[in-house]
Amino acid sequence: MNMLLLLSVVSFCGSMVHALVITGWRDAIAKAMDGGAEPRGHPDLQMVSMVVPARNAADTLMPLLQDLHAQQWPRDLVEVLVMDDGSTDGTGAQVRGMMRTWPGLRLLAVRGEGKKTAIAQGVAEARGEWVVLTDADARCGPMRIRQIMDRVALGTVDMLLLPVETRAGTSLLQALQADEQAGMLGIAAGTALQGNPVLANGANMAFRKEAFLAVGGYAGDRWASGDDIFLLRRMLKSGRNVQFLLDPRVLVSVEGERGSKAFWSQRLRWAGKMRSVGGAGNWAATAALLWPWFLLMVSCSFGVRAWMGPHLGAGLMLVAAAWLLWLLPVVALVRGVRRFYRAAGAPRMPMETVRSIVSCAAFHLYAPVVAVASLGVRPHWKGRRV
Repeated sequence: MNMLLLLSVVSFCGSMVHALVITGWRDAIAKAMDGGAEPRGHPDLQMVSMVVPARNAADTLMPLLQDLHAQQWPRDLVEVLVMDDGSTDGTGAQVRGMMRTWPGLRLLAVRGEGKKTAIAQGVAEARGEWVVLTDADARCGPMRIRQIMDRVALGTVDMLLLPVETRAGTSLLQALQADEQAGMLGIAAGTALQGNPVLANGANMAFRKEAFLAVGGYAGDRWASGDDIFLLRRMLKSGRNVQFLLDPRVLVSVEGERGSKAFWSQRLRWAGKMRSVGGAGNWAATAALLWPWFLLMVSCSFGVRAWMGPHLGAGLMLVAAAWLLWLLPVVALVRGVRRFYRAAGAPRMPMETVRSIVSCAAFHLYAPVVAVASLGVRPHWKGRRV
């Protein structure tokens, strides 16, 4: 067997493993959507604390607070803690105005700075046994808290990972972010539903206050971002029960970044936190990210001499199959997530399959660049260097 044929075999086998893993995630999501998830309990009426870290969120916070005010849960058993992280745009004044008619709404100034500090202080101040986190630019439906507590009533979970949708908007940049988020949700939900969660989204998650305090919260973390993934890892390391609730009624939606500068800053921030995660999962993610580049290298190896070789046909077929095994399961996973989004009321996007393919290719083009750049670039985020 010549080297080119060997590389073709390796390409096919690697893509086959990739396809089996992603297909497993897709099947787990489909099973949960079709009623194969764990049964729900009957919720006990108890205090729920919703913590909203906010910094310069005057443009987005009021619609979210209206959503939280409309939650179908006894009004005296819901509190919303807005953690003002040094806002200078009137965020605090907006909250104080709403507090006049909403006794369950509280505004607290963060002692220190950063989202992790804001969350930790909010958890310490929370009166509820369960804490629900929501980003200040998110939107949610009225049944969110009830469905979360319905699941909590089973008494077998310490942390609930919850779904997030990025709205596509009208720009190509936002459409790319929407597809990227659909893929990330596929990974987060698929792995968690299989019992091995690897991703979380801080825009939508819930946990027991006792569990947060028991694992140390964010004590000792030196990274400005990563409030979601680091807390997830601490929960898992401590043997806490972490599950994913794939229910359209608990979905929150956020708007994609509109400008390229904010887009790149956000991704540099995310890449920085992922670099600090480490472990076998991080190596697997790196391999998956670089795999299409390996396939491209093997494909380009079929040069003039390869055309004259005896194993040309077999090699070409193996490489072509490897590309299909890499791409098609990803598209199918994103389609499964979009099916979930539509169950939550999201419209069907035009040319979804074509767009998913283009977005997948774009992600694997820019993600390695962002990963390398994050080694030396510290981006600004909401007026701070992180």
